[in-house]
Amino acid sequence: MKTAIVFRTKAKALKPDIEKDSYNEPDQVQFEMAVFSDGKVAQRWCVGSGSYVWWDKLEDLYKVHIYAHPDYGTRVEWSEGTIEEL
Repeated sequence: MKTAIVFRTKAKALKPDIEKDSYNEPDQVQFEMAVFSDGKVAQRWCVGSGSYVWWDKLEDLYKVHIYAHPDYGTRVEWSEGTIEEL
């Protein structure tokens, strides 16, 4: 299993005041994820209610929450030391 923390360094600044509570500060984790040996993914939001989501594969999570928001300044920090700036 590998894990990662995900930051959205520009997202909060892009949102109107009414939506800012749904985003953490740039230096705070937005969500965490774990990729299991079978490829399934658990995602835990660190904002709002802190809900959990299950994904069939990492690519699906990226498509919905990362690639769909290229202006959010997303940074994925993997537990083995890899950092993705997306």
